[in-house]
Amino acid sequence: MFTFEIGKKYFDTSACDHNCVFVIEITKRTAKTVTFLRNGKERRAKIHTDDQGEYIIPDRYSMAPVFRASREYEEAPATPDPLASYMPQVLQAAPQPAMVMVGQPVLCDCGAMFPQVGGVIIGFVDKEATRWTPAATMAVIRWEDGRQDLHKLSDIHPQGWRSQNGSGLGVFFAR
Repeated sequence: MFTFEIGKKYFDTSACDHNCVFVIEITKRTAKTVTFLRNGKERRAKIHTDDQGEYIIPDRYSMAPVFRASREYEEAPATPDPLASYMPQVLQAAPQPAMVMVGQPVLCDCGAMFPQVGGVIIGFVDKEATRWTPAATMAVIRWEDGRQDLHKLSDIHPQGWRSQNGSGLGVFFAR
């Protein structure tokens, strides 16, 4: 039978979004309760048991997470990002390349409140024309922080580009 152990972490996933993972760490334990850390706050919950082992339900709402002792949380080892080798250490705007390819570094300058972020083109997608928008080839860009975006190739600019109103913000080819 699985039991909660002090110092170990346990997880549950959201009922609405399986990518949302809740994690607790057991700090104290008695025969009937556990004290745990969740989001930096220490709380206590009553231990329940069934045929699968011990579990706790720290919150009381319809889709509240149920932490089971059988679901021990282990952090995955950090794997190197294969696309990181394409990203130069110091990105700076560059002239438009003769040919845009997978692995082309790009730089996003979104304004004063946002730091510049680098990325890499990891693929292309053709977007079909609709009633209101023309057909376009979209670049799939993976940013340093792991998120991915689609940008029209015509919206990725060379160094020195300015919009009609003089703004120099946008996505730029980099080197």
